[in-house]
Amino acid sequence: MNYLETLKNIAKDKRKRTENIIFLIILLVILLISINFIFSDSDDKTSDINTSNVNINNNNNESKISDTTEKKLEVILSQISGISDVSVVLTYATEAKQNVVYNTKEEETQDEKSYEKTVAYNEENGKKSAIIESVELPNVEGAIVVAKGANSVDIRSKIANAMANVLNVPVYKVQVFEKE
Repeated sequence: MNYLETLKNIAKDKRKRTENIIFLIILLVILLISINFIFSDSDDKTSDINTSNVNINNNNNESKISDTTEKKLEVILSQISGISDVSVVLTYATEAKQNVVYNTKEEETQDEKSYEKTVAYNEENGKKSAIIESVELPNVEGAIVVAKGANSVDIRSKIANAMANVLNVPVYKVQVFEKE
């Protein structure tokens, strides 16, 4: 009840009402500025993540490898008697790993040896790209094959066994379906 009376008194007094409105406007401005600062600060942090100019195209190479593997499988499976119009999708357990070349600098003092490793890179047109020593291909986890003519159990079994042998996965991780 006391709160209601206080609110009524504030509403009646015009001077306090204008002071409260000004105070609320100032609080809203401060709140908006702080929200803007918080969100713009998080955007700056995400843009600062790319601090290195060294460019390793992991996603590009991985998709190229998986695409070529899938295309090769589609071509070879379509050559099986009674099968045509083959589509293959592979899933991977891990991503492809690129091993880069390092420049190693060794310094030897009287009692200590120190090593400094830096990534070796090529620079073309102002862009740096790391020198790749080798690429470790990802492990295939499963496969889906869709093909015309895969309506019999015998043909599905042939496809599943061929895929399992090529990909080095168990047969139960290969699913074969008939394409309409």
